[in-house]
Amino acid sequence: MAETETLGSTAIFPPPPAVFRRFTEANMLWLAALHDVWQERAKEAASDQMEEDSAADAPAVADPWLNESPERRIELQSEALKSVSERLGVDAPDFDLAVELTPPHIDWIEQDGGYTIFGRRWPLPEVTPSLDELGITRLFPENLTDRREELQKLLRTLLQTYFELTNDLLRPMQPYDVFEPAPAGTPGGFWVPSSRIQDRIKHMETTVINIQYLLNQLRPHQARRQRAC
Repeated sequence: MAETETLGSTAIFPPPPAVFRRFTEANMLWLAALHDVWQERAKEAASDQMEEDSAADAPAVADPWLNESPERRIELQSEALKSVSERLGVDAPDFDLAVELTPPHIDWIEQDGGYTIFGRRWPLPEVTPSLDELGITRLFPENLTDRREELQKLLRTLLQTYFELTNDLLRPMQPYDVFEPAPAGTPGGFWVPSSRIQDRIKHMETTVINIQYLLNQLRPHQARRQRAC
């Protein structure tokens, strides 16, 4: 757990959420068994009403518990899978299989204007907020034409700031100030606030975010090229 949290705080791309671990082959088989139970019950209900055609057309993945509370859904799921669990001698999962493992319905997503996955809401069409909307300083022109050139500029900015930060750290430091030597050929120097180091770190963070933002804009083009190959 600690390793996952560390990875999530240091990696550019965060690790998959914990719920991802539930997509195992065994859990998917449990979900299929639950769908079979739903289908059988739908056929029985239709047969009781003398509607065999409706029974044949009953969708295998229709969720009959949409209006139930989460606690009640778990109870109904345990009851539905009780016979399967007893036959296999294995306890059924204690989480909501249908909610966490069933893929979203495309028609419902379009009607609802978005979907929720891993606890996060995603609108349709997907809208990527700009850096200005996120409150992050933009280090490239608004009407960008050549992303490659801007990426190279940002990379040089990142390296230059890193070199300056390294020089600051190698200089003798005082509790509150850092001594800045005078230009070449001029004796003496002057003291500058040590917060300059923090400013450089902040500038590096902003530069990395700008680089990542531009790279993400190239993802669709990269995917199309790979698909063409």
